[in-house]
Amino acid sequence: MASDITSILKNYLAAMEKNEANVAELSRNLRLWVVENGEIVKGKIVNQIDESASRMGFVKVSDLEKLLERISELESRLPTEKVRVVKSKSNKDSTKSSAKNSEKSKKKTAAKKKEKI
Repeated sequence: MASDITSILKNYLAAMEKNEANVAELSRNLRLWVVENGEIVKGKIVNQIDESASRMGFVKVSDLEKLLERISELESRLPTEKVRVVKSKSNKDSTKSSAKNSEKSKKKTAAKKKEKI
């Protein structure tokens, strides 16, 4: 099989005059060449697009999907929401009680100062 399109076409045109079997074979060869080289050209185009898109800062959908899967995996490792709510409520309660205690101590100190005067 010829690997060059020009030689395939020359053989094809020369065989047109000979017989139909050669024409069919050359047609198959031409079709194979187009399919094989079409995939190569398609691959080169895809590579060029990917390189240009990454240079401009765009993200491929496949990369974004991988990232979203990773985020889901990491979120599944986090403790449940109920634990977080309980912790935050207890933190608020302890903050309120510490604020009340500090107010009481301030009042006591102010009362002691007044007694001294």
